[in-house]
Amino acid sequence: MAEIDPLRDEDRNYVALLSAAGVTTELVQVPGAVHGFDLLFPSARISERSLANQVRAPNEALHS
Repeated sequence: MAEIDPLRDEDRNYVALLSAAGVTTELVQVPGAVHGFDLLFPSARISERSLANQVRAPNEALHS
């Protein structure tokens, strides 16, 4: 999740609802990033790290 994002509060609320329902969640905020940073600048190091994290989390959940 980008730190500077108009949907940031909605993301946090969704994570809270999932957690309250017993769903394991992980919310990672990318400091200084704007909404869509990973699509606007896909080869930037911050975008590559974010994508790697988006792939890692479901893989870990599925293989644990």
